[in-house]
Amino acid sequence: MSDTASMKAISLRVLEAMKVVIKDLGKDDGSGRTALMKAAMEGHSNCIPPLKKEIGKKDSDGWTALMLAAEKGHSNCIPLLEEEIGMKNNIGRTALMEAARRGHASCIPLLKKEVGLQDNDGWTALMRAARYGHIDSVRFLFFEAGKRITKEWKLPLLSKTITFPPGTTALMMAAHENYPEIVELLLPYEQGMEDSEGRTAQWYANDSSKEGDYSRVRQLLKNEGSERILPPPNPGEMLELRERVNELTTEIESLKKDLASSKNAHEETKKELSQSNREVSSLKQQLQKANEEAKKNHELNETLNKRTQEAEKSPAEARGEVFSSKVQLSKTDEDHSHVYTDSEAPRKELADQKAQNPALENENTLLKNGSLIPAAIKGDLNTLRRHIDQAGKRGSSGMTALMHAASRGQTEVVRLLRPLEARLQDGRGWTALMHAVGRGHEECVGLLLLERDLRDGEGRTAAEHAESEKMRRVLLNQPTLPRLPDSLSVYCLTTVIGGGAFGTVYAAHKSGRNVAVKVIDLGKYNKKERELLRREAEILPSLDHPNIIRCIDAGEDDHDDTCVIVTDLCCGDLREEMDRRKKANSSYSDQEVWKTIREVAAALAYLHEKRHVHRDLKPANVFLAPDGRCILGDFGVARALGDSSRMNTHTGTDLYMAPEIHQGKRYDNSVDVWALGVVAHELCTGELPFFTVPAILERGPPAIENRDGGLVTLISRMLSKDPEDRPTAQDVLEEAERHQ
Repeated sequence: MSDTASMKAISLRVLEAMKVVIKDLGKDDGSGRTALMKAAMEGHSNCIPPLKKEIGKKDSDGWTALMLAAEKGHSNCIPLLEEEIGMKNNIGRTALMEAARRGHASCIPLLKKEVGLQDNDGWTALMRAARYGHIDSVRFLFFEAGKRITKEWKLPLLSKTITFPPGTTALMMAAHENYPEIVELLLPYEQGMEDSEGRTAQWYANDSSKEGDYSRVRQLLKNEGSERILPPPNPGEMLELRERVNELTTEIESLKKDLASSKNAHEETKKELSQSNREVSSLKQQLQKANEEAKKNHELNETLNKRTQEAEKSPAEARGEVFSSKVQLSKTDEDHSHVYTDSEAPRKELADQKAQNPALENENTLLKNGSLIPAAIKGDLNTLRRHIDQAGKRGSSGMTALMHAASRGQTEVVRLLRPLEARLQDGRGWTALMHAVGRGHEECVGLLLLERDLRDGEGRTAAEHAESEKMRRVLLNQPTLPRLPDSLSVYCLTTVIGGGAFGTVYAAHKSGRNVAVKVIDLGKYNKKERELLRREAEILPSLDHPNIIRCIDAGEDDHDDTCVIVTDLCCGDLREEMDRRKKANSSYSDQEVWKTIREVAAALAYLHEKRHVHRDLKPANVFLAPDGRCILGDFGVARALGDSSRMNTHTGTDLYMAPEIHQGKRYDNSVDVWALGVVAHELCTGELPFFTVPAILERGPPAIENRDGGLVTLISRMLSKDPEDRPTAQDVLEEAERHQ
């Protein structure tokens, strides 16, 4: 987008130039952004007074200059934009909420008039600060404690959704995100509060889908009470409170007088009541004594009647009764003997049942708690990801979640759990592969071939469990596995799981851990290409980012002329996921597209900061972690930027490559932003924006319909033919973070 003359004047910080082009006031850059907004966003407070006429204007997303200043933390601009305090954007957010979300604590006191406001979903500034872990901002926002969101809030991830139901509080969010200091601060004000599903902050700490050590948060919430203290009032309410206190003081004095006048009457009443109580107590004692005498008389009468009846019996009758009693006693003893003998079998059954009870109770507890195994049985991917930390646990039969999923043909569950639970065996020695073979689930079998070398407790392989000849042939068709360098010989290769332009990827394991091993045959390439391929082994170990594939090990075998890279084993890649979605006629939501852009842009921003360019970004090179994260990988054509920061080698995948690469021009890291734009367009529409190289060079991208306006605008900028017009990866990341 082109800047207006006044915007350029702001960027140059030349106030005199602003006066010359004051006629540009009120113009925008095409997205509704005015000169005042850009001045506020860049912190140029000296440029704001000449632009006062633009105060109150909003861009296409409803943002004001004050919101942009607060989001960037420019506290010097906020007093100059006070007239915009209280305004909201299209989704109901205020400047205070943006300052809190970004952790700009210095801006919060300047925006105190917005304390207590809630956005369209009921979120407050305190909730934003608590969710993102900004403890300094939380300390300024205690006044909002006790508020709840009013609508269900969802953050769709690639294959799962984090949901906060109505009634969620700031404390619950801090517990879910594992911020113990914030939990400790908010606990006295919000403990015991429940969301619409009856869950407290303790539940959010125990049930969070995020990874990490939650021990401190869980300890703080272990004895979560229900008695809360009121949050301090905000400054705007203090005057009202003082006036109310004065009114109450006057009322109290009046009540004291009334109380004093009624005190004497109360004392007289107490004396009368005490006398009545003494009289009642005396009557109760008399009644109790009369009842006891009546009971004694009744017992004496019964005794006399019994003795009279006994005296009337003759001695013969008495002897007959004695004999009859003896016969009855003998019969009773015999019956008791039979009962004892007959009760042995039930006793044994009861003992057996008691022995089974612990296992049954354990299984029942797992089912009640909605844990990993029941989620795998039902194919519930969202619940599965929330309980992914339970991977490796077993039910009473020794079966893991992966085994249950494989036996039921839950392909997507198998794909997700394979990196975490493959090669485990149940009480019979059966693997997940054997369970899939036994039930005839061919697709699951294909995903679990890395287990085919294992044997069960009877010494049988999965192939020996197969009933069909076709499945038996698949299991017996062992691939030829390469030899690894001596330094990597601790890794045992099991099967081929994929291949790229520059190598074959194998599943492997070491000490119970599943990994991916990429083996590159350097002998196929010339000297220049060999150096290019070695570059991945050089670049990957130096990178440490949650959205970039983690390199565990690397090595080179001069004898076989191969280069080997060991990484985490992922669940699959974005290309496979997109193809499955397309086949199922299931499109990506706007939030899912924003989430993918955000995570890949985070990886690119980190990569570019390290002066590397990926150069081959495409869906097949974006891998998926078990928790749903996007992970950028396959750095076979990545390259470090030289001093010129521009390159001119032709590499990558044609339909994801920027125009300047096809034209043979020098290029920089903006080619990665272009490629991300192509991926984002494909996520939105299900189709590539360009199907030929000439189209990339000559045509603009087709329109994207029925999508969020901000998303469409961003993708259009990323696909600008001129690299100078494209946003940086950091710009893309910041824009995507605004929409999470």
